[in-house]
Amino acid sequence: MRDRDSAGAPARLALTAELLLLDGLTRAGRAAALVLAAAVAACWGFAALALHQQALTARAGGASLSPLGALFADGSSALTAWPGWLAAAILGVSATRIRRGPVEPPAGRSTAGELSVAEVRSGLRREYVGARLILIVVSALTLADLARLAVSGIAALLGVSGAGDGLPWMGAEVAGLGAATVALTAWVLSFRRQLERVGALEPSRAIDGGRGSPS
Repeated sequence: MRDRDSAGAPARLALTAELLLLDGLTRAGRAAALVLAAAVAACWGFAALALHQQALTARAGGASLSPLGALFADGSSALTAWPGWLAAAILGVSATRIRRGPVEPPAGRSTAGELSVAEVRSGLRREYVGARLILIVVSALTLADLARLAVSGIAALLGVSGAGDGLPWMGAEVAGLGAATVALTAWVLSFRRQLERVGALEPSRAIDGGRGSPS
């Protein structure tokens, strides 16, 4: 069992790097990219708290806030917590449908009968790149919101004014984004299995002992 887990670890890491479009980087490059993402998210956590306090001060002084300023002043609420959960539910259903359904031709102007096998595979690969780009964006949003929750939570414990405003809703918001990220990952993996089925993955994408290598 331990040998099997050890053998599967590199494949899982390679698949994770592929999903995040980091497979073209060295190990050092991948680590640097992850550290940079975490650092940017942490900076956003502190900046969001500062903007929240600034907006609260402006509102208390009677200033008229812009819609964006009002959003920072209000912080997380029921209005900001539900979109992630809705997206997670929709993506979860869609991932199940893709996993169980037939391979669909790539979206475009041409109908399926007008496309050659090579064109279908090329179109599916483009859609796979687009899906992974969306996954990166959603993952980045989740990481940034998680950093905002962590910074606000620690600041609230330290007694920083306004830091604890809407903290429970912020937790629900982060959890919803996390659920959406997991559901989108399942969707992308389901779509990847479709590419494996039709041999649309490039040779460098073969993971786990050659499973899904192009025919």
